[in-house]
Amino acid sequence: MSNPTWISRRAWLAVPLLALAFMVATTARRAVRLSHLEAVAGAPAPAVAGSHGLAWQPRLIIPGHHNESYEWLDQTYQMLAKGEWRVRTVDYENAPGGHDVFSPSPYRWWLGLVAYLHSGFTPMPLRPSVEWAAVYADPILLLLFGIATTLFVAWRFGILAAALSSAATATLFPFAAEFLPGVPDDGGLALILAIWSLLPLLAGAGESDEKLRRRWFGAGGVIGALGLWVNVPHELPILIGLGLSGVAAARMSRGTPGSLPWRAWSQAGAASCLVAYVIEFFPSHMASWELRVIHPVFGVAWLGAGEIIVRTASAIQNGRSRAGWRGVVVWILAVAALASVPAALWFGKNLGFLALDLPSMRLSLLPSGASAANLWAWLLQNGFTATVYATVLPLLVLVPAVAILSMPRLFPANLRIPIALALGPVLVAVLFAVRQISWWNGVDAALLALLVVTAAAASTLPRQGLVASVSAAAALLFLLPGAMQLWPSGKTDLSDGLTETEVVGLVERDMAYWLAKHAGPVGATVLAPPNETATLYYYGGIRGLASFGWDNRDGFQAAVRIVSATTPEEAQELIGIHGVTHLIIPHWDPFMDAYAQIGEGQVEGTFLARLHQWNLPPWLKPVPYLLPTIGGFEGQSVDILEVVDEQDDATAASRLVQYFIDMAQLDLATKAGVRLRRFPADLGALLARTQLEIATENPDYTQTLDLLLKRVASGSDRALPWDQRVNLSIVMAQTHHVDLAIPRVKQCLEEADEDNLRSLSTNSLYRLQYLRKGLGLQFKDPKIAAAAADLLPADLRGRLGE
Repeated sequence: MSNPTWISRRAWLAVPLLALAFMVATTARRAVRLSHLEAVAGAPAPAVAGSHGLAWQPRLIIPGHHNESYEWLDQTYQMLAKGEWRVRTVDYENAPGGHDVFSPSPYRWWLGLVAYLHSGFTPMPLRPSVEWAAVYADPILLLLFGIATTLFVAWRFGILAAALSSAATATLFPFAAEFLPGVPDDGGLALILAIWSLLPLLAGAGESDEKLRRRWFGAGGVIGALGLWVNVPHELPILIGLGLSGVAAARMSRGTPGSLPWRAWSQAGAASCLVAYVIEFFPSHMASWELRVIHPVFGVAWLGAGEIIVRTASAIQNGRSRAGWRGVVVWILAVAALASVPAALWFGKNLGFLALDLPSMRLSLLPSGASAANLWAWLLQNGFTATVYATVLPLLVLVPAVAILSMPRLFPANLRIPIALALGPVLVAVLFAVRQISWWNGVDAALLALLVVTAAAASTLPRQGLVASVSAAAALLFLLPGAMQLWPSGKTDLSDGLTETEVVGLVERDMAYWLAKHAGPVGATVLAPPNETATLYYYGGIRGLASFGWDNRDGFQAAVRIVSATTPEEAQELIGIHGVTHLIIPHWDPFMDAYAQIGEGQVEGTFLARLHQWNLPPWLKPVPYLLPTIGGFEGQSVDILEVVDEQDDATAASRLVQYFIDMAQLDLATKAGVRLRRFPADLGALLARTQLEIATENPDYTQTLDLLLKRVASGSDRALPWDQRVNLSIVMAQTHHVDLAIPRVKQCLEEADEDNLRSLSTNSLYRLQYLRKGLGLQFKDPKIAAAAADLLPADLRGRLGE
């Protein structure tokens, strides 16, 4: 006769293998799509000095356009390239001075380790290896966590708990979505540490040996401090929940020998907090009171909390006892220590870990993930969708957990106490998740720990076949919706088209390549929306001002002040202070308007409003940039304005008309062309008028052309700037005055240098190259010829046959 228990164990052993297969399959599908996406638009041209000074350019398109991922990659590469083991400052934001970095190091160390090992075992250089790590570091982290947790849970809590925990690790939503390939973020590491700050305590709570119990609680304190180090907002609610659970556990342990070693937990945690703080910030940032990151004040509060739990638990277990003056003093010190965190927030006038930011309004890292200010706003925005059900259904674990707690006769205290300990973090996490939907990840972390101890208690029941069936059905109920959310939708080969964020990523990558080339070795510094600031630096090494990082407040405020300036003179002064060379206004990202609204409450009357109306000051020159042709992005554009030496009114008006012609915005060109008639004696204005009339097919253009030819015959074109002389040569050729065009093309080629070539629009450069080739002319220097070819997009180079 077969043994049903043995069969059940054999069956449950298959669950971790299925979970592993699910992890590998979802990761592989997403990684393949990323690989296909990187190859869109072909290989990039060789990098220039502005693009990190390398012969390789970043290619990865971050799914969902998650801005923080670019920060992690840039800082990890800086750490490896400079041989730093901590990144305390960066200079690519808040130009020109940069800003301090407070983000914790452990996740950068993990990314760096994966990149370093990959670079060591493959011929791939370090920089591409960092990008490889961006794809695979987090899935590897989830895989290692799943293996370690499954083995540990099987050892301490049994095979049923191990099977269920492995399935939950792979399919809990939004928990598993924190480990997506190509979206590096410290949230996954923080969640792992949050779970492991619970598991040792849950193992120790059921341990009869007092020494071992103390060791387990000490280990939980150390791991909890590591969790605070990596991400304070993720770990702190777990610790708060544990503190509340300690009191509830004390009520259940009445009449049982011994007590839970909360002092060992708090002392280990407090000491580890101090060590982590010193490792992260010694010596230059030791005086900072920024409570979004690890700080000794958390250790002080932890000590106070531990003492309060111990004394409260003792009073509950042993009955009320009269405290002497020493006890009163200890109580006062413990409460004061616990109050040190809210006091620090109060006196610092800083919400610290309670502050809301964009990541806190995001449910998951999935490209189509929900985003809302809080749970209520999310429900009002989307209703009860499949995503909502996948998020909240795992709370059903609370039902058997509470049922077990309510049956002391069936389940002894050593089984109920771990459940009581795990229940507090779940409840506190749910309260946080109501305020910030990003904290549903923390709910999942706490639920996974609760699932382990609940399954361990259930496995002691008789009729294990029934228990196994009910457990499997329950797991299927609350994990299957999450698995459906995590499974990549669509095809991996891009045959279904590109998502909006993928298209934006490709466009911004191309723009970064283009701007890095046209900025030259000196590089550029941009004022742009925060998302574009991040992508322009990652892909092109272009510095900027603003980002969404809370440690770049100064850069963000500088952007707000410039955009919301009430006069061009004020904006010019601020732009000069920060060394801004280009203003980038992408029409797909409205955040430039947000800068103005933050500064002045409205766009009207601001410097940005003048730019929207193309009322440019004479020290700004519009630079034509043609977006790559990508399906789904038709009709979009970006305004790029270069800071130049002050131009006279005629030159500024001429270049604005030429810009609109290059951008095929002929209505705006016609409107701007009216201003050119104010400068009848200016040859540049006359040239622009001729170009406009040719572009709009005005039949009267010959009259303007005749005026232009008379002026050229007198030799007055020698005073034109080089870029306008190129355009003059093109007009001469277009109007079949090749005899006039040839000497001017020769002169332009003779005088050409890289700075001159970069001053041309793409259209003008292409036409110059086309004209040069048709006339059989060459640049004086092969290096200049190569630079001219490199500045053209690949499709235009192909048309020239170069």
